[in-house]
Amino acid sequence: MTTPTREIELKFLLDAAAVQAVLAALPPGQTVVKDMVATYFDTADHWLRRQGFGLRVRRSGGERIQTLKAGIEDDGGRDEWEWPVTTDTPDVALVADTPAALPVGAALVPLFTVVSRRTLRMVRTDEAVIELVIDDARVEADDRVDTFLELELELKGGQAGALEALAARLSAVADLTPTGLTKAGRGFRMLTSVGET
Repeated sequence: MTTPTREIELKFLLDAAAVQAVLAALPPGQTVVKDMVATYFDTADHWLRRQGFGLRVRRSGGERIQTLKAGIEDDGGRDEWEWPVTTDTPDVALVADTPAALPVGAALVPLFTVVSRRTLRMVRTDEAVIELVIDDARVEADDRVDTFLELELELKGGQAGALEALAARLSAVADLTPTGLTKAGRGFRMLTSVGET
């Protein structure tokens, strides 16, 4: 069975005024900006979601990455599987070698799309390497759109306590609102709220 990587991150919502304050508070480094489109897939009855998984194909330029994520665990981390793919639809055979293997005969359908402009900076400290990402994004589901600005701090190496330390440093210069809501969670929330008033 394919071995996942462990994703450990903190997520925050912020407003446009906070973006420059956050970037200015970081050590010098290269900032990368790129546009991305991610389509999330599941069965018609949301089998993957009910098992605690999310599946997407993200396109940026000519690169496409298929990602399977497990639910968030008690330690705040979650397992993640990634594969390069050549189309905008998932390769079901790759998922078959994970705990999210689909039932026989199940078919995947596109559910919603996340369009984002991503600002990325690698932050290196004595204790850790942290990927800082700011996503200016929108979720599109049916005829609904949800826009948001999100900051993610993901541990790439070193001590997990460095995440909290960096978050505290940034919170001192910008208004950051902790959130546990993932992009997939936003999309499913939009789908399940159809018809609500």
